[in-house]
Amino acid sequence: MNNLKTLTAAIAFATFGIGAPAVMAQAGGAPAQQQYEQGQPAAAPISDDNLEKFVEADADVAELRDEFSEKLSKAEDQEEAQKLQLEAQEKMVEAVQDADLDVPTYNEIATRMQTDPELQQRAQSMK
Repeated sequence: MNNLKTLTAAIAFATFGIGAPAVMAQAGGAPAQQQYEQGQPAAAPISDDNLEKFVEADADVAELRDEFSEKLSKAEDQEEAQKLQLEAQEKMVEAVQDADLDVPTYNEIATRMQTDPELQQRAQSMK
């Protein structure tokens, strides 16, 4: 249940344009960032299996984000917008879980994709 709340928060940030580093800060990623800044290894290598799962989940999440961004732009009031946000978050959570990926791994890969060209290339080759 805690993972569901974490992913819901992470997806909420992603839905509204806040970058992955903010997601990691919310999901407890600050120590990893501090390690990276100190020159220590930030994390273990990402397996091809987890990267494939991430690519699948991320494509679904991006599609949902686009779909709900359009719906949100047409929302007539705050209450309707909040309902749409909740629905989007729930569907994004399902998309990640359907890809058989856990929340910390999804968030870690999303963050590392921002700054790791090699990881980006590996992910691109899996699309």
